[in-house]
Amino acid sequence: MLLLGPLLPLASAAVVTEIPPFLRGDIQIAYTYEQLSGSLVERADQGDVEVGQRTLADHMLRYGVAFSVAPGVAVFADLPHYVSSRVSYGSYSDMVYDPGTGSGTYIGTTPGTPGDLVSGAGLGGIWFGVRGTPFSEAFTSRNSKTTWLLEGAIRTGDKSSFWTVNEDGKRGAGPGGTAARLHTAFSTTVGRTAPYVAGTYVGEGKQTVTLVTPNGTAYEGAEIDPANHGDLKIGVEVLTGRNPANGALFVFDLHLGVSYDAWAQLPSGFYLPKVLEASEGGVVQQAEQLEGGGGLGATWRPFENMQIGVVGDVAYHLPQRLEYPYPVYTGGETLDVTFGSTLGVRFR
Repeated sequence: MLLLGPLLPLASAAVVTEIPPFLRGDIQIAYTYEQLSGSLVERADQGDVEVGQRTLADHMLRYGVAFSVAPGVAVFADLPHYVSSRVSYGSYSDMVYDPGTGSGTYIGTTPGTPGDLVSGAGLGGIWFGVRGTPFSEAFTSRNSKTTWLLEGAIRTGDKSSFWTVNEDGKRGAGPGGTAARLHTAFSTTVGRTAPYVAGTYVGEGKQTVTLVTPNGTAYEGAEIDPANHGDLKIGVEVLTGRNPANGALFVFDLHLGVSYDAWAQLPSGFYLPKVLEASEGGVVQQAEQLEGGGGLGATWRPFENMQIGVVGDVAYHLPQRLEYPYPVYTGGETLDVTFGSTLGVRFR
């Protein structure tokens, strides 16, 4: 039974800034579904013209383990498993050369067949890192009023990326290259609530691959440079129930966030339905992207050694140019929807 007294505070640290105590650890499996969907519009003299409906969808599992090697310091490893990554179209048109602009156009051309144009799956590179709390409300002897989480990690490269296929002809998933991540979060306890702010930066590394286009043609020596990514989130955790006898609790999370992706150098024809032969097999620049939105989450700990979490977010995706040779942008109604769940075993 969860108990909640009139002045009962949160646990010693918010969920977003908690790490295992010294010589203890966590094992976690997490599932995430993310879908970016909306129209594609081509900018022309007569204004914006809708030329397709596109959906990017990713199903991912993540397997993680963390162990505290010192008070306030833990090492961890995470393995992403891309169960499915796909780019599909509810409608689109073929691209033809437009002599008036010297580029390609979808306007007034033959409709294509809806469905998945490219899809892949596979394991990604492993994240190895360390996280710590330079000061924490869990350190009762220091009487800290705030918890600061600081994390750094690197990701190994892998050959099974979204841009190529293996010996069996199966396409991989994920960016494929090495990466570095810096994450930080601050939280404080105010009665039954824990306001927090968190930020993450991921720097993606370049890689050279044998590019295999969606139609199966292979091109050697393509240099891919995925977008560097940053996000900022502010929110509050609200304790709605807690049983100190067995460590059970229930926490509700409300948050707002903004994310930014820098420009990227990506293969032509992966995020557009059709492209001209002149760019197929080459690498083109994709413009920056900006999203803003919010979401809700909940963490349920039925007892001290088990934790279950769910989260849902919706973000508005600002119009973005997808390939610099073509005046095609994401539509003004494009949304990025994410749902996630986690199951963790806590050794305490």
